[in-house]
Amino acid sequence: MHIFISHSSQDRDVVERIVLRLKSAGHTVWFDRIELRAGDNLQLKIEEGLKAADALLVVVSTNSFRSQWVQHEFSAMAFADLSKGKRRIIPVKIDNSEVPSYLADRLYVDLSKNFESGLDRLVKDLSHFDSSVEASMPPSVGVPDKRHHAEKLRGTLQSGRLTLVCGAGVSVAAGVPVWGELLFRLLGRMMERLCKSHSMPIDPKAAAKFQRRHGSSSLILGKYLKNNLGRDFQTETRDALYSSTPTSSPLIESIVRLSRPQRDGKPLDSIITFNFDCLIEESLVASNIPNHPIFSESIGHGAHELPVYHVHGYLPRTGTLPTGVELVFSEDAYHSQFLDPFSWSNLVQLNKLTQNTCLFVGVSLTDPNMRRLLDVAWRKNLNKAPSHYIVKKIPRFSDGDILDDVTKLLEEQDANALGLNVVWFEEYSEVPQFLNEIAGAKLNGE
Repeated sequence: MHIFISHSSQDRDVVERIVLRLKSAGHTVWFDRIELRAGDNLQLKIEEGLKAADALLVVVSTNSFRSQWVQHEFSAMAFADLSKGKRRIIPVKIDNSEVPSYLADRLYVDLSKNFESGLDRLVKDLSHFDSSVEASMPPSVGVPDKRHHAEKLRGTLQSGRLTLVCGAGVSVAAGVPVWGELLFRLLGRMMERLCKSHSMPIDPKAAAKFQRRHGSSSLILGKYLKNNLGRDFQTETRDALYSSTPTSSPLIESIVRLSRPQRDGKPLDSIITFNFDCLIEESLVASNIPNHPIFSESIGHGAHELPVYHVHGYLPRTGTLPTGVELVFSEDAYHSQFLDPFSWSNLVQLNKLTQNTCLFVGVSLTDPNMRRLLDVAWRKNLNKAPSHYIVKKIPRFSDGDILDDVTKLLEEQDANALGLNVVWFEEYSEVPQFLNEIAGAKLNGE
C-alpha cells in the first residue's frame, strides 16, 4: 500500500519510527515535504503528490498545530477527500492534542499513551483499509465526541477554571426577540416619535417600508435609533427587550445547574454575556445562587458571588437603568470598543480567554472585536492547541449535499484558528443536555 504522511518537521524522529514500522509491514511510505515554488497552488500540488497514495496519515501534535504549513496541508487533504467522496485520511495522535473532526469523521489512531501498542493497531488497521469504501476504514478510536468534551469541561469546572460565554442564542431560546426583531420594534417606536414630534404623515407600516427600502446594516440602523430616540433609547430598548415577558428556558436552566457550587470541586468561575437582559441572573436568584451583574469597571462582586459580566451593556427588567453605561448597539459603540484595547470589557474577556477555559454557547463568531480578542489569546497560547470550546449546529442546507460538508469543514477550521474546539450538534435543543452532563448530571436514558 502507498502511504503519504503529513507531519511537522519537529516530529521527524517520531515519524521515522512510524515509517520504519510501516515499511517493515510491506508498505511504501512517502513522508518528505512537498516541494513548492512561488505562485504554486497548494491544493493542486498536494493533489499531485497524493494521487498515488492509498492512505493519508496526518500526524497530529502540538508541533503540527504550531505549523501553518502543516495546517494548510491538512486542509488541502481534507478538501481533496471531500471532492473524491473517499475517506483516505487516518489521523495519528502522538501527544495530547485534540484531533479536529474534519480530518477523519470521528476516527483516529492514538500513539500517545502506548506507542508500540498503537503502532501494532495502526498496522492491523491498514491491513483492512480500503479507501474506496468509507465504511471499511477501521481505526479503533473515535475523534472526541460530545461525551469526551463534556468530561474534559467537567474537569475544568471542578478546577474552578471554566468560564461560560453566552451569545444571543441563549436569550432567544427564552423568548427575547432576535436582533432583527428587536431593531424592527425600536424602528417602529422611532417612526412614531418622528410622526408626533414633527407632524410627519407616517403610516403604521412605515418601519417595515423603511427597512425594506434602505436595507441598512444592523449597526447603522442601531445608530439611527440611538440618535433619534435620544435619552429614551435605553428605556425604549428595555421595553422592546422584555415586551413578550421572557422568563427562562431549558438552556438557561442548564446554565443555572452548571452554576451551582460543586460538592467535589470549585464553582463556575464566571459568566460572560453579550446580551443586555437579566434572564440568567433572575434564574440564578430563583435557585438561590449568589451572583452579581457587572457592566462597568467600577462594579465588583463578593467572594461567594458568581460574576456575570455584561460586556455589551446591561438592562435589568425592573428598577433604575444604569447611568453612564453605553450599550454596544450601534456602529459607533462597536468602534469605541474595538479601538480601546484597555476598556474594562476587553480586559475582562482577554483575562478569561488567557487564564481559563471558555465554553461559547449561542455565539456566532461574527463579532469582529470578539474575534480579535480570541486571536490575541491564541497568539499568547504557547502550546498552540485549541483550549476553548464552542457549540455549533451541523450545517444542513440539503440532504447529502457536499456543500454541507464543505461548510462544516470551513467553520471548524475557522474556529480552530481562533483556538476553539467545535462541539457539533444536530439540533440546538441538544445543548442543555450537554451542559447538564458537564455539571455532573447523567444523559437521558442512562
